Amino acid sequence: MLPIVLASASPRRAQLLRDLGVPFSVAPSDAPEPPPDAADCLQPGAYVEKLARLKAHTERDDAIFLAADTVVVLENEILGKPRDEVEARAMLSRLRGQIHRVYTGICVRKGQKVASGHEITRVTFGAFSDEFIARYVATGEPMDKAGAYGAQGRGALLIENIEGDYFNVVGLPLFRLARMLREFEIPLEEFWLD
Repeated sequence: MLPIVLASASPRRAQLLRDLGVPFSVAPSDAPEPPPDAADCLQPGAYVEKLARLKAHTERDDAIFLAADTVVVLENEILGKPRDEVEARAMLSRLRGQIHRVYTGICVRKGQKVASGHEITRVTFGAFSDEFIARYVATGEPMDKAGAYGAQGRGALLIENIEGDYFNVVGLPLFRLARMLREFEIPLEEFWLD
């Protein structure tokens, strides 16, 4: 079986793969991420797939390359990772009490063979105070996450409801990933017996 390479520096994606018992190496992509334009905001699924394909781009066929990209969408606006604490507080203030969607594009590639797709999860934030936002931002947790929150950490306290794939919100939709890897003849359950 070919080795799996995670083309991402995300510790959350790596942890999800470890939790599944998948052996892999990490080689973060250095592909530039083009900022979203107006058309991307209207088709965020296509946008995150495009980013995932850029990150997984390689001609190598000696490994399976896996890449993903996640964004938060509120009212047709794509919210990526905050640049600083001020932007993180602003994002969380906008998301407070609102329903938004999390899109993760995923790409699996071996040489010229490519499979890509995206997952959408609907997330409802509760109503929380400005002080709560300030304390959360001060932890540093929001700074490397789309929409300025992490569902798997302290940010879980922001979330009132999730409709869809929880792991999509974390950054790697596992059911979709397993289905895509089967297209490359890699059933993840085979790793459980080794």
